Amino acid sequence: MDRNSTDDLSKNKRSGMGLILRNCLLVLGLFLISFSATIARQSAKSVSGTVTSVSDNSPIPGVVVLVKGTNQGTVTDLDGKFSINVPSSESVLVFSLIGFNTQEIQVGNQSVINLALAESESLLEEVVVVGYGEQKKLNLTGSVETVRFDEAVNQPVTNSAQLMYGKFAGVQLTQSTGLPGADGSAIIIRGIGTFGGTNPLVVIDNIQYEGLAEFNNLAPSDIESISVLKDASASAIYGARGANGVLVVTTKKGSKGKFSVDYNNYFGVQQVTVVPEYLDAVNYALLKNERDRNVNGQNSPMRFSEADIQAIRNGTNPDQFANTNWADVALRDAPIQNHYLSFTGGTDRTSFRVSLGYLNQEAVVRGKFKSDRYNLGINLSVNANDWLTLTNVTNAYWSRFVGPSGGAGAITGETGIINQFQRSSPTVPVRYSNGELGVVDGAYQNVNFSYPINNVLLTGNFGDFSNDNINISERIGLKAKISKKLTFETSGSAIINFANISNFRPTNILRDWEGEVVLQNDLNDLNNNLNFNYRLLNENIFRYSTSLNEVHNFDFMLGHSVIYDKADGFSGSLQGFPSDAIQEFNGGGVINPSVSGGASEEAWQSFFGRVNYNYNEKYLFEANVRRDGSSKFGPTNRYGTFPSVSAGWNIGREGFLAGSEVLADLKLRASWGISGNDRIGNYIYEQTYNTGLDYHLGVDGIVPAVALTSLANPFITWETIEQFDIGVDVALFANKLNVTADYFKRISSDILYTNFPIPNTIGVTNLAAQNAAGMENSGIELGINYRETIGKLKMNISANVTKMADNKVTDLGPGGEETISGNTIIRIGAPFNSYFGYQVLGVFQTQEEVDNAPQQFGSNLTRPGDLKYADISGPDGEPDGVVNAFDRTIIGNPFPNWIYGFNAGFQMSGFDLNLVFQGVGRIDRYLDGNGQTPMEGDRNNALAYWIDRWTPENPSETLPRLGGVNNAVTSSFYVQDMSYLRLRNIELGYTLPADFSKIALLQKARIFVSGQNLLTFTKVKNFDPERQRGGNTDQTTPLYKVVSAGVNFKF
Repeated sequence: MDRNSTDDLSKNKRSGMGLILRNCLLVLGLFLISFSATIARQSAKSVSGTVTSVSDNSPIPGVVVLVKGTNQGTVTDLDGKFSINVPSSESVLVFSLIGFNTQEIQVGNQSVINLALAESESLLEEVVVVGYGEQKKLNLTGSVETVRFDEAVNQPVTNSAQLMYGKFAGVQLTQSTGLPGADGSAIIIRGIGTFGGTNPLVVIDNIQYEGLAEFNNLAPSDIESISVLKDASASAIYGARGANGVLVVTTKKGSKGKFSVDYNNYFGVQQVTVVPEYLDAVNYALLKNERDRNVNGQNSPMRFSEADIQAIRNGTNPDQFANTNWADVALRDAPIQNHYLSFTGGTDRTSFRVSLGYLNQEAVVRGKFKSDRYNLGINLSVNANDWLTLTNVTNAYWSRFVGPSGGAGAITGETGIINQFQRSSPTVPVRYSNGELGVVDGAYQNVNFSYPINNVLLTGNFGDFSNDNINISERIGLKAKISKKLTFETSGSAIINFANISNFRPTNILRDWEGEVVLQNDLNDLNNNLNFNYRLLNENIFRYSTSLNEVHNFDFMLGHSVIYDKADGFSGSLQGFPSDAIQEFNGGGVINPSVSGGASEEAWQSFFGRVNYNYNEKYLFEANVRRDGSSKFGPTNRYGTFPSVSAGWNIGREGFLAGSEVLADLKLRASWGISGNDRIGNYIYEQTYNTGLDYHLGVDGIVPAVALTSLANPFITWETIEQFDIGVDVALFANKLNVTADYFKRISSDILYTNFPIPNTIGVTNLAAQNAAGMENSGIELGINYRETIGKLKMNISANVTKMADNKVTDLGPGGEETISGNTIIRIGAPFNSYFGYQVLGVFQTQEEVDNAPQQFGSNLTRPGDLKYADISGPDGEPDGVVNAFDRTIIGNPFPNWIYGFNAGFQMSGFDLNLVFQGVGRIDRYLDGNGQTPMEGDRNNALAYWIDRWTPENPSETLPRLGGVNNAVTSSFYVQDMSYLRLRNIELGYTLPADFSKIALLQKARIFVSGQNLLTFTKVKNFDPERQRGGNTDQTTPLYKVVSAGVNFKF
């Protein structure tokens, strides 16, 4: 062979050997892979089982089963069953569910693991929501109270504030009206500390809101928890915004695992809690004549003759002399319904929750009053990687209120429907026999004539009103884990509110029973208002946590916040449209066109920080500081610094209490802090000029002018509120019984006040507010909670009570004068805006008693049957024998001395019962606006109890005569103690057995009946005792009680 042939053969041999070698390696590789897979299969295994409850052995759905140290997991189904693949027999399964003790079990050689979870009796790991984060309740040093809503909210509440009744110590809630869409409750935390606004700061999903509108319009079933930050250590992190306390609300979030759908609804009927009883037509006519004789003399013409009164009795002339109960005509039972749908799910890195809500509520007042609200909630969380988390929260609502012309004003006020209970004569029929609505009775053309009425059925349906309010709140957040101990959070939020109001009043002709025109209005008018407001918020926060020797634990937070508010509004009006069917500005109206508008801006910048330290969770310390800057102050006073400190001692973790069978936990805590307040008007520090002045030159010459009529205050600064709190938390009997007690004190200074004497030589009529006034309040709170399981019965019972001191004014500043407004006064040493008037001693019974008494208001017309007033003082501060303005005194306190609540929940064999009681004690209200006066004026009816008024034949010692003198002046006669205890909510539900739910393809099915305001215990007659401070509260839409039924489905 030649050399080339030899080389080729060698190459072929090497190539063949290489091929064989590669094949061998391939076979070996396949063998090794197969062997490894076999080994892996032999190591990996499937584990299944059932999780039940220790208390009743029932299956527990929703238990999270995780392979420890991994993201691999599953969730138990409706029957408590699970199945999961684990890497090896060395794997450890972690079983966890909120409310139960977490258990860890090593798999070993088990393929079936059945276990029972016990309800957690320990509060050591309980977490509460605080400002800018969460804290373990064990380490909390401030006064914070939290309520969680893990299940659907089935109470027939129309706004979220109603969920708080009876659940928080030191929190006063007051629903002032039953008007659909406007029936939110006012919230006052631990009394008031300013002469201005009293609303707490509301924080929903880390978005700060001004006022309660967004909170009250949040879908109740979206709420996961509500925390009330009461003392300075808890609220000072929000600085001036938290001066009145803070509500921190978190909405429900998505969860990793199986996709689920929840649907809840209820349908209900609303009914007025109290219907006032007025004089019927016969007694009205008799007492009206009596009143006129007392006022005008025995021979004066009477409004109703004997024949008229007999016609009322016999019903022989119903067109002219009827017997109408206007309260019964105006009020009705009204429907309410609520629907709620949510979608929840997620993966290992993403969780989401989307919810939709719809509330439809009609008014308990007859007419076209109706409110619809649509809610949208979106909560999205994405773990982009191991160190970066993105979140998005959207809470939006569209509320639409429709009604007759005037909107809510058609119900309230002097000419509103509710005031017609007294203002409309019961002798006027609802309708005449000719079909026209009744407006006058047969006496309206007499010498002593009656007045046309505002027929409540006409008022409730006349014209058109609509108010569309669209609110969108959006927050986008980013959280970066820079290191194991350091994180950075940044977020941008926007609150956008758009409101469009339209009010159209058509032409109108009112006729009597014969078709004769009584009143006529040939001019229609349209008013439109458009408002656009928005808030932009940016926050940046660093957090750092570390521990030294595993006993010295530190948490640091440092943040920066910027808020910008803009409000813009426009309104226009036009009259004289060619048709009542045209309700647009371009529809041809040509008379009295008018436009107006305005805008305002506000801005805040804040720097804040917090330090938490604890030694082995035994000795606790926290310090907060915030430096706020507000555009409402001048450059020299724009920034304020507000610190707080608090400390606690977990005595329960001391060795000398270890092993106690009674005392499970004991903590003492105390706090001090200063908050600011800038809830004042804009531009007080800048000099403004009045442009609405006209100078008259000659006979017809009018020259517009600008003048300085009010002096600015360039030195205006922050109101200051100093707060102290001392508290104790006790847990007994394995945490079954928990007791919390707090003493608090609030001292306010530099409160803005305006009532100072103005020298005539200055040439202005008003002075800007001065930082001059002060006030103080204090109180004691006590809360008790007991939970127990007895066989199949689970119960949770809690109660709270608060003893409040007066919100006492302590200072008005140098030269500051008392402010008397109507029936209230701001006076040093008295509760803020105390009721102020004359003290009634009784009723004069004889002329001799009148002659021997101090002269009443300098009048010689006082007679037996008139109210007797006390002579308390005079020009020299001593009684002077004359009752006049010097004798006015404090006659009532508008703030409660007691606030209390009681809650109870029971579960057994699928049934559940929940009760909420709530009440206030020793709280006064002044009521003289709807039938309480002795037929004052020339048209008003009176409440039925005036049938027992003073007469010579029936000399009452409690009610004065009709038509007397000075019987309607502001006095203690019209002050009522509005204390009450109310069954705020009761709910009875039944969860269908799991087998039945599975047949219907449901994870859970529950039916329930519920009631709100069903029982009220009070001494108050004719009106509901729950009402706001202020005048004419007896002319607002009555409060309602609700009976409802609904379902909760989980798919």
